[in-house]
Amino acid sequence: MMKVKRFYLFFFLLMPILTLAQESKTIPSKLQEATVFFRGAELIHTATATLLKGDNELLVEGLSPNVDVNSVKIRTTHNVVVSAFEFSIDYLSATKSKTPAITKIEDSIGVYQSALDKVQVDIKINTAMLAQLQAGITKNVSGSEKGLGIDELMKAMDYYKSKSEAMEGAQLALNKKKRQLDETIQRLRSQLNQESLKGNKTSGVLKLTLSAPMATQTTLTVTYFTPTASWTPYYDINISATDKPIVIAVKSKVRQTTGLDWERVKLRLSTATPSNGKMAPLFTTWFLEPVRPVTILRDEVVMRQNAYSYELAVPVAQEAMALVAVDDAHTESPMSGVRSMDDYVSRTEQVMNIVYDIDLPYTIPGNGKEQRIELQKKETAAAYKYYCAPKLDTETYLLAELSNWEQLDLLSGQANLTYDGTYVGETYIDAASTQSKLSLTLGADKRVTVKREKMQDFSSTRFLGNDVQQVFAYKITVKNNQNRAVRMVLKDQYPLSTQKGIEVVLQRKDTTPWSVNLEDMGVITWEEELAAGETKTYQISYSVKYPKDMRLNL
Repeated sequence: MMKVKRFYLFFFLLMPILTLAQESKTIPSKLQEATVFFRGAELIHTATATLLKGDNELLVEGLSPNVDVNSVKIRTTHNVVVSAFEFSIDYLSATKSKTPAITKIEDSIGVYQSALDKVQVDIKINTAMLAQLQAGITKNVSGSEKGLGIDELMKAMDYYKSKSEAMEGAQLALNKKKRQLDETIQRLRSQLNQESLKGNKTSGVLKLTLSAPMATQTTLTVTYFTPTASWTPYYDINISATDKPIVIAVKSKVRQTTGLDWERVKLRLSTATPSNGKMAPLFTTWFLEPVRPVTILRDEVVMRQNAYSYELAVPVAQEAMALVAVDDAHTESPMSGVRSMDDYVSRTEQVMNIVYDIDLPYTIPGNGKEQRIELQKKETAAAYKYYCAPKLDTETYLLAELSNWEQLDLLSGQANLTYDGTYVGETYIDAASTQSKLSLTLGADKRVTVKREKMQDFSSTRFLGNDVQQVFAYKITVKNNQNRAVRMVLKDQYPLSTQKGIEVVLQRKDTTPWSVNLEDMGVITWEEELAAGETKTYQISYSVKYPKDMRLNL
């Protein structure tokens, strides 16, 4: 009997240990690092778990629900082996608790709703009293066979007027208060919906089977790729004066809808695109075959088109997942002080991409709103010119030209231009451009005027047998109204012929200095310096001969 009792006592003491070994433990994870690509991001979480010797089953919570399962990597410490893992989504986590912000808004809605209910009751009572007053005065006036006397009628009317004015005034005040309460409640409900979206987040869960050589505590590092994040480079280009260097602030717009709020994470921005899935193209043997009739190929063409559409659907759908409406948001300021972001951002050029490491913890909300982060500032010299093409636009534009701009290692992106403290517009920097100079338009300057007019005395039309010859002559006048010399670039154009029956001859080009781009567009360029207050004229003349039964757009 004693042996039986000892057995049950031993089993009773051992049972919690056996149960602990068999049940799954749930542990939270913390997002530590995020490497954001142009499309997608790699997230790194850490978690700590206490394991028993042998097999252990863990549920790691707090991951993004938008995970590329093929990209999941798990590292452990203390020789713990990951035997198996399975990813799932916890849809119930969103309803576990309310945030303090939601509770506060709901309490406010309750207070204003109570006030609105009281106002609605007062409106109802006041409306009934007005109806009773109207009924009473009507009964008093018409209820007597002889009717009321003049004095009694006047008293009744005065009473009705004073009472109805007071009640109507009260009714107007109540209706106004009701409208105000309705608007306040509507705003609160809209804010509640916004806060609910923030809190209504599903959670990614990683189910792990771990094998431990002994009872130990292990640190898990979980790395995975998610397509629901992105960043875009852009620039703020500031030109304080034409005799000072251009300051280019390299910035980024970061957004993510991973289902998590990235709270004080180590942030990296990379120009890599790891999820494009493209393969280097290879040639296959090219066999020449006779073209079959279209009727025979029709079914085959349809089949190929359907297959091609299916192949496109997957990458397009993946790309669309990462694109949502863009709302501007102010940059989070992780630190303040006299130091600049250059002190915290390091730029590393790798074999196939560029990485910006930000040595500051950043918080990026998961609502998809763009967070603007400054990366670096660069300074460069520029040459300034005034430009005008009066055939297209008589405005004169100030241009800043950057030579050797490829040495700045800029990425393609939008650029905001500020000149002399004034925002002048937006341009686009194409990092793939093969142009030797990067030209920035800083806006129109009315102090340099340009006028283009047709010279009637030198323009003519003649008939030569079956042909017509027209001569066009133009004079361009440029005046520098500034108190300093400027470099002026002036362009005009004449037509080019692509048909044998049309002959174009450039006749007058004696204004120097000039250059002509005859092969491409027929554009003539004059470039020279204009002194302060100087006026110069330029001329262009060309003839067009064509058959007289032909119509041309001249």
